[in-house]
Amino acid sequence: MTSQTIILFGVCLYVVVMLLVGLLAARRTSSMTDFAVSGRNMSLTVCSISIVATWFGSGPMMGSAAAAYAGNTLEVLRDPLVSGVSLFIAGFFFARTYRRSRRTTSIEFIESRVGPLAGVISSAVNLIAGTIWLGGVLFAFGVVFETLTGQPAAMGILGGTLIIVVYTMFGGLQAVAATDVLQMGFIVLGVLILFFVVLDDVGGWAVVAPQLPAHAFDFTPQGDSPRDWFDYLQVWFSSGLVAISTMSLVQRAMAARDEHVAQNAFYIGGAAYLVFGMVPVTLGYIATVSMPGIEDPNAIIPLLAMEHLHPVLVAIFVGAVISAIMSTSDSILLGCGTIISVNLLPRVHSAPSEALKLRVARWSIPVLATIALYTAFNTSTVISAIAAAISLGFAGLSAPVILNIWWSRLNSAGGYSGIFAGFLTFGVLRILYPDVPADFAGF
Repeated sequence: MTSQTIILFGVCLYVVVMLLVGLLAARRTSSMTDFAVSGRNMSLTVCSISIVATWFGSGPMMGSAAAAYAGNTLEVLRDPLVSGVSLFIAGFFFARTYRRSRRTTSIEFIESRVGPLAGVISSAVNLIAGTIWLGGVLFAFGVVFETLTGQPAAMGILGGTLIIVVYTMFGGLQAVAATDVLQMGFIVLGVLILFFVVLDDVGGWAVVAPQLPAHAFDFTPQGDSPRDWFDYLQVWFSSGLVAISTMSLVQRAMAARDEHVAQNAFYIGGAAYLVFGMVPVTLGYIATVSMPGIEDPNAIIPLLAMEHLHPVLVAIFVGAVISAIMSTSDSILLGCGTIISVNLLPRVHSAPSEALKLRVARWSIPVLATIALYTAFNTSTVISAIAAAISLGFAGLSAPVILNIWWSRLNSAGGYSGIFAGFLTFGVLRILYPDVPADFAGF
């Protein structure tokens, strides 16, 4: 049996196991509350693991390693460092408020204080950003699948998407959280196996450290010009605030057993994310020494696995990569489906029943997945897709969302002014001054 056959068999076995776990958990999903927020009874352990699994997607696993390999310091700073800090910000300032509210989405906050149009705008932006983000994640799935199995990337993207859609559609957050726990185990095991094997093969840290690029692990501004500092601050603000209204994370806060569980889960998740997120980054830097000249940096992690691991260990590592990708994908789909059901359905149906909401949420998922597939087949890099997803909401919604919770004097006129000023600034600068960080100026 060839190495690629062993790996392909392992991939197929893994996704089948994920499907079975998700469908078993789906038996406990009988209402919209179960589907969207897991009955609001998620324990600290499950909530913490689910937060890390959701956040630890193709960004740190694939994109950040590629950014490290290519010498893109700002993108390494963005994820995992600033994205990890964003979990602490969300936990300290927002998680308890989300849980106390007993709402289902963060969009309901801005609807209640600013107005229904603000809710529609926020829903639309979240759906657009979600499908772009999901497209980037599915693109990473295709890169891994083709690199490690030799099969066409399209086959992996389509097959993986189908599995994710099925268990998310029927199981909701119950199924997503159940698979998150199993997926996080694979992530930790696979990433650590690869890290220690690669480090041993290159002769240990003492041998490789002097050969690393000068910019490695230097997360300060790389120049002294105003533009360098502007770009640096843009990363901190945009990615540092991204977790406060990301639907997949807000759902975890809403699903926690109580507000203390919600807050502490974000703290634990943030710490774990920072620790494990730096492992792929370190591997990316090591690869600049051990495997220079790779044409496609997006494939650096699977290429390291192929180069350094036995086929059986490669199969385990593939499980880790697929876990990271699937744990983000299912959460994005679930969050977007919930937005359509909770925030948009009432705009076209005056009094939707719980049964109708549940049906709409479920059947929205395959539709959204189809749109994301189009994005996946037109995505050049993982990081660019994720950055595009972040920019849109940051420019027009982040400031009003923060003020909506923390400033008692916010009113409808002020909220709409902030939203439209942010989007207008973003659009004008993107067209007239494309080199200026339009999302930061919009914020």
